[in-house]
Amino acid sequence: MKCGVCRAANPRSYCGACIRDRICQHDWLVDATNTVRRGDAAQKVEWTSMRVQQLYEYQSRRLQARRQRVTALRDRIQVREQQIAAAKQLHSEMLDQTASQRERVHQHEQGAMQLLEKSAQEATKAFNKSAGQCQRAHAMLRQDRGILAEALCGVVGLQLRLPANDDVFSSMDGQARLFGLPWPGSDDWAKYPNEYINACVNHCIHVFSVLTHYFHMRLPFHILKRGSGLFIRPNWRLVDVDEAALSIDDSNRGSFVVGLSMLLYDIAFMCHLQGVRVPIEQITDVVENLRQAVLALSHRENEARIRLPFTLDVYSVVQEIMKMYSAPGDTEPDATLRDQVHNVLRQLHLCDDAVDSVDYDDENWAII
Repeated sequence: MKCGVCRAANPRSYCGACIRDRICQHDWLVDATNTVRRGDAAQKVEWTSMRVQQLYEYQSRRLQARRQRVTALRDRIQVREQQIAAAKQLHSEMLDQTASQRERVHQHEQGAMQLLEKSAQEATKAFNKSAGQCQRAHAMLRQDRGILAEALCGVVGLQLRLPANDDVFSSMDGQARLFGLPWPGSDDWAKYPNEYINACVNHCIHVFSVLTHYFHMRLPFHILKRGSGLFIRPNWRLVDVDEAALSIDDSNRGSFVVGLSMLLYDIAFMCHLQGVRVPIEQITDVVENLRQAVLALSHRENEARIRLPFTLDVYSVVQEIMKMYSAPGDTEPDATLRDQVHNVLRQLHLCDDAVDSVDYDDENWAII
């Protein structure tokens, strides 16, 4: 400004020229400021437009991606719905098929149960029929065996009669006979000559062999013939063993005692298979034992006794036979005879080898 007054410090007033100058200067500043402001605004507008364009493109891409994802999800949902529909249809078909199969299985089970019941009834009828036939055949077989045994008893002179009391082993009067020969009693056995004893034993063997043939039995001891003599040996031994004699002479008393014991043991075993129990006290009553074995064929109540175990011991029979050859009044058998019997038992493998070291006074021989 050219005014000197206006140039003064702290002016209180201005002149018109200064005022106009200040106004011009103010206008110029305003114009410059507006120009600057207009330029900044244009830049801001341009930047804002660019930013808006970027945001629009970004949001457009996001929206496009979301649209694509939604489309993909819709496709997957559609595929899943199709799979679910197919699974439901398959499940329904399987349910129908399972129901039909269950129905068929149930029908087959009913048919099988009916067939099984029918087969069981037929099997029961067939079993009952077979059991009846077997019982009739068994009864006929017992009857036939009884007829044959009675015929044999008639031939050999063995009288078939029921005992006078309830005891099936009634005491004999000493007159029991085979082929007309009286069977010696246990107390009188040693009084008879050897020829008479041999004849009685041979008659007993003949009758006993025919009966066992009729009864179809397998006995513990086997009777065989060597030359003109009869012998007996264990039937269960697989090894080759010696034989005991069934005929007596002065040189083989020990062998005969063992052989006779095995024969009487076989007879008691035959009676056991017919349901008749032979006590050890009655083991030497051979004729009565044979008679009771034949009579048992006509008694059905004896069949229940066949299932009982056979408890008779061989050595008990040997002791009973040795008592028959004891001297009157002696309770123990002769020592020489006992030694001979022991040797025969050892040769027949009827006693343990350990018995060699046992004193002969000990009667507990280890019979196998």
